[in-house]
Amino acid sequence: MKTKITWILLLALALGACEEVVVNRYDGDASLYFFRGKFDIYGNVQGDSLNYSFYLEESARTRDTLWIEVHLTGMIAPVDRPIPLAQRLTGTNDAIPGTHYVALDDPEVTPFLLLPAGKAEVKIPVIARRDVTLQQESYVLVLELGTSEHFGPGVDGQTRFLVRLSDLASQPAKWATVWSEPFGTWGPVKMRFIIDYVGFSDFSLDLETMHPDMQDYLKAKAQQKLAEYEAANGYLYENDGNRVRF
Repeated sequence: MKTKITWILLLALALGACEEVVVNRYDGDASLYFFRGKFDIYGNVQGDSLNYSFYLEESARTRDTLWIEVHLTGMIAPVDRPIPLAQRLTGTNDAIPGTHYVALDDPEVTPFLLLPAGKAEVKIPVIARRDVTLQQESYVLVLELGTSEHFGPGVDGQTRFLVRLSDLASQPAKWATVWSEPFGTWGPVKMRFIIDYVGFSDFSLDLETMHPDMQDYLKAKAQQKLAEYEAANGYLYENDGNRVRF
């Protein structure tokens, strides 16, 4: 009889331990932070900021989506959890929602501001818009991860992420060592022409990663496209009056 009673008590304790526990507040270890480091098979790196210029895109492009990686500390959950994300104003050239980017509470964006069930990381979108004001100066969007019923305070120093948006031309870092060979002297009008008419915009490539004949091909194509342009429109000039040549 004593043995039977003991087993009943043990069974009752076990069943009690298996009861579902509803937690209304976040687990003390659950929080979010912006990832820093290499995060994909291609070795792409995410730091604490991102500079994006529409100038490196074709003139016809009016929007672009930038993906930013957010990670979890703590336990994964069996349900989707909304990510508490907001813009933090700096008081200086702050990006305007609806003008420079699609607002974070816009129905186009909110479905993506979730940490999916069973996941410890996610990429969230910033949908940049090509407003004419970006041609005059750059604007800043500071994203900040907050707290909620699901998440506590995040990792110190990694709860904010800076996005700089512009449509300004700047000389690529590798122009002198790589791109001066096929394209000659750099200029903003010339680079705009290369992007729109030659169809090339990846100025981050270096000689080691290119096919040996790529520079010759790009030079020949640029010369051909410029000849076609000049036949239809006349010579093309930089803002300082210098004629564009390849």
